[in-house]
Amino acid sequence: MTLHPLLLAILVADLMAAALALAAAKTALRVVLGWAPGAPSRDQLALERQVEAASLQGRGATWLTATGSLLFVGAIAGVLPALVPGAMCGTGVVEATGGLGGRALALRGLAVAALAAWHLLDRLDRGAPGGPLSPAAARAWLLATPLTLLATWDTFRAIGALDAESPVSCCAAVYEAAAVAAAGGDGGGSMPELFAAGGGALVLLGLALALSRRLAGGRLVPTLTALGAVAWAPIAALYTIEELTAYHYQVLHHECPWCLLSSDHGAVGYLIFGALLLAVLEAIAAGLAAATGARVPEVAAAATSRARRAGLIVALATLVFLAAAAAPALAWRLEHGVWIR
Repeated sequence: MTLHPLLLAILVADLMAAALALAAAKTALRVVLGWAPGAPSRDQLALERQVEAASLQGRGATWLTATGSLLFVGAIAGVLPALVPGAMCGTGVVEATGGLGGRALALRGLAVAALAAWHLLDRLDRGAPGGPLSPAAARAWLLATPLTLLATWDTFRAIGALDAESPVSCCAAVYEAAAVAAAGGDGGGSMPELFAAGGGALVLLGLALALSRRLAGGRLVPTLTALGAVAWAPIAALYTIEELTAYHYQVLHHECPWCLLSSDHGAVGYLIFGALLLAVLEAIAAGLAAATGARVPEVAAAATSRARRAGLIVALATLVFLAAAAAPALAWRLEHGVWIR
């Protein structure tokens, strides 16, 4: 095991988040089994006080998990390559974990998404008297807790499995795989059109949601925004990695997302993938807020406001992503009059 101080900080943050998550889960289970809003019983009053404490615990676990995830990505991209023989970027570091690093990152992403959904429900619930969303928030927390614990466990496993002795192939494997794929023909098809049209549509949906005075008819635009973002994001990420990285690196067949996070390329990957992730999370938040407001009148006004704010963030984050990902390609085209491929 290689215990760099940054890795130690991640492990400590994860342990604290896991402890808080388990403490809040105990209260969440009690809410699911016995929530009685408005009842003057001693048990209900005690449970309401515990819900307030659990909310603080949940928010602490959420921010610790999100911070730990960002630090984990930063460690893989910017710190650990210097410790792994042959590693030039995060690709080599993930390879040195035997693949466990990639699994840990995926689980952390799912955990952050689930925690973000809980955070939205919890915030709406805290703004309304009587705790109308307490059961829904409790169920969301019981879903997020196992994901958080699994992400913590796999992060521990990945750090423990990190081999800092054996050399890795790193981007050499990326070059080889990309060259083989290119030799088999251009499978890009309509990817450029989907990238541009999908991004433009998401910006328009976000603006339509942000500028609407109310969610007329309920949930059509927020739902389309959420579904559109979830469907388009994988296409956008794949097109960025397979096509647009050539303009960032100015070399063919270097389809490596981790190199975009390195200082050699201005760490632009944090802006690119961070903006894309923010757009997806906020699009989901818009859909969830609209659905919640339609079902629970007590939080309708707050939910509408949150959905509109999410729409604005979706539009801005998508624009930032498109600009950061595609600007080098457009600059190349303007300068040379042709695309790289």
